[in-house]
Amino acid sequence: MNKTANACLHLPSKIDSMRAVLLMICIVLLASCTSQQCRESVEPETIALKTERLELELFESKSATDVEGFLESHPDFAQLFLHADQYPADSILAKRMFGLIQNPSIDTLYEESVNAFEDFDKVVKALEEGLGRLKVYYPNAPSPVIQTCVTGLYNDLFISNEHIMIGMDFFVGPEATYKPQQIPNYILQRYTTEHLAASILQFISSQYIQNTKGESMLAEMIDFGKSYYLLSKILPCTEENILIGYTDEEWGDIFEHENIIWANFVENELLFETSHQIKQKFIGERPTVYEIGDKCPGRIGRWVGWQIINAYAQNTGATVKEIMAETDYNLIFSKSGYKPGR
Repeated sequence: MNKTANACLHLPSKIDSMRAVLLMICIVLLASCTSQQCRESVEPETIALKTERLELELFESKSATDVEGFLESHPDFAQLFLHADQYPADSILAKRMFGLIQNPSIDTLYEESVNAFEDFDKVVKALEEGLGRLKVYYPNAPSPVIQTCVTGLYNDLFISNEHIMIGMDFFVGPEATYKPQQIPNYILQRYTTEHLAASILQFISSQYIQNTKGESMLAEMIDFGKSYYLLSKILPCTEENILIGYTDEEWGDIFEHENIIWANFVENELLFETSHQIKQKFIGERPTVYEIGDKCPGRIGRWVGWQIINAYAQNTGATVKEIMAETDYNLIFSKSGYKPGR
């Protein structure tokens, strides 16, 4: 029996030691690969956002009276998201909302919305970490209450320092049975839970950006660039194409043709253009900037502005707050030394 026990004892050998070393190397490499997915940023302050899933409460209503009680319990949501002040009485809005609940089509809309928000905790975590990082730069940054609901595609988002209200049915994604009719497809592709945190935080963080003093295309490009730069700092683990709302294919095409894009701005003397109509062709919402190319996505001027800010930050070593506070767009542009391919 002693012989059997001794035979079962495992004594380390050179091979075992090599295996242990190889295992440690794999762990380190795996960790480094994971860490490389996130850009360098500050550690966020720890915050916990209050979250209210109002759709659960609303759809338990058995009568218009129950809905009226729901509206009375959530007056801010009723006013800000459902525009209760446009109705002569809450009872009228309550009847409308109860009619929505009884509509046979709402079951599909509700079920798809709830399924799309199955991992909503990830969105909340991204918002908490993003606002936590924003508080590092700006201690007075808000900690709003998050409220979700299904309203029959009535409203998509309401964002303020006090509230983040989300119409879940707008963010089901491309497979949704019912889609909002008033939103073009090239914009609707950004209406997913994957884009939610970036969309919300860009709106909230914009109040800390000092706009540059100028009406030129370049000035507006740089203002947008500052916005995306700040967003990239407070959401360092979100892919950059998600931050600006481009698909993977669009993102790849942009970098592949960055020289052509920049040449178009320079050769056509667009940087100092002040015509609103012309500026909107390169900065505004469009499916494609045909003036540059069939595959050049809309809002390309915003992306170029982001690259200018990235170059400025790298060349000058300016802090996030210094960049947000700088209002001289000519200084930013000249010190950026921006040139595609560098």
